[in-house]
Amino acid sequence: MQFIISPDDHDVRLDRFIRKQYKEIPLTGIFRFIRKGVVRVNGKKKKANYRLQANDVVWVKIAERPAKEKEFIVLSAAQKKEMAASVVFENENIVLCNKSPGLAMHEGSGHEYGFVEMMQSFSRNPRFTFVNRIDKATAGLVIGAKNRKAARDLSALQQQSAIDKYYYLMVHGLVQDATFTVSSFLKKEETRVEEYSVSGDGAKAAVSEFSVIKRDEKKKTTLLEARLVTGRTHQLRVQLANRHHPIIGDMKYGTRRAEKMLLFSGRVRIKAYNLDVRLPLPEYFYD
Repeated sequence: MQFIISPDDHDVRLDRFIRKQYKEIPLTGIFRFIRKGVVRVNGKKKKANYRLQANDVVWVKIAERPAKEKEFIVLSAAQKKEMAASVVFENENIVLCNKSPGLAMHEGSGHEYGFVEMMQSFSRNPRFTFVNRIDKATAGLVIGAKNRKAARDLSALQQQSAIDKYYYLMVHGLVQDATFTVSSFLKKEETRVEEYSVSGDGAKAAVSEFSVIKRDEKKKTTLLEARLVTGRTHQLRVQLANRHHPIIGDMKYGTRRAEKMLLFSGRVRIKAYNLDVRLPLPEYFYD
């Protein structure tokens, strides 16, 4: 079997590339095949940690068949229309999508498929992935990568805090401070996330910056803008609920029922790509 390395697999380790193609072979077997020269690059033996280059030719003499690409799910006409309408920015590497509330990001946890599987099918691109997540009940912008290099680059920018993500949310109560920052530590338990004032026992630092956009004296609600300095599971939901300002519609950390949770990922700014995309608030924020 011969593989010609595409730009998408440039700089991927040889052992990881082979493991992806032959998923049924244990990693110890992959190492053994590379060491014995059963796997060669451009006709020569290479170490397992060799970084593949675009246009390298990888020759593999292994009896097992390479793993097949995952099959696409079948989308209805309505789902195809929804996917097309969700794309708000696109270039050769990146896609910014506006996810609907109530749609899970990935398959699993009771979901046969999620937003990523729908976008893979819609774009006919099995390598499409989202580099960030938002909760099922949360709507708004998520960052998609069309290929592995784009996914690696975007993930690196996230780790460097070089991607700014802004959320807009309506909370119960009148928030007094015009701007404020919450720094705490969050730990995911069995069914919810718990907040602590100090680190320890798996709790991770969580920092959020908030500013008041509008207070409604009559309804006793406040519209906030939040910038995530870190990105922990349920970060905004937990931090605000524990300060007696739960997000409207948050049935896990709040106390009052609403049709939708009023939490919206409304802006993404990536300075490295000179990209700043903003969306208007959904109409249901004003109901």
